[in-house]
Amino acid sequence: MRIFKLVHKPTQVHITKLAKKNCVLKYGEDYASLMFESVKNLETQKSGKAAKNTLLRFVDKIRPKKEFSINISSNAKSVFFVNSNLKIGNYNFVSQKQPFDFSKTLHTLKDFRGTVQKTRDDILEQLTDFNKLRRKFDRKIFRHNF
Repeated sequence: MRIFKLVHKPTQVHITKLAKKNCVLKYGEDYASLMFESVKNLETQKSGKAAKNTLLRFVDKIRPKKEFSINISSNAKSVFFVNSNLKIGNYNFVSQKQPFDFSKTLHTLKDFRGTVQKTRDDILEQLTDFNKLRRKFDRKIFRHNF
């Protein structure tokens, strides 16, 4: 049985150009910049210390990495959406787009945190389904005697 440690990268928040443009047109440049900073600073985490040994650096490069990113997008009608992306090694899990009200993020981040939590729950459901399917597939292979 092999145990892989996951190398965790900090959460990244990506905002599309159309979302930035619509936010500036709708709320003004000052409020828009405050909203973007509040959203980007919500999920900041300190990354671990870098490995000092060359062998540890090499092992860290071949380990599977876990990356979680939050994407904020908009459509032509200035409706804002949030979706999340979880990347573990070669596997990629993407949540569905969840609409949210960008104006509430300036005063309180409750609405944004709630929508991000919904996208995380969606990703966790996809991950559990993937693990169940993988376990069933492995069991079917090992039941046969070759």
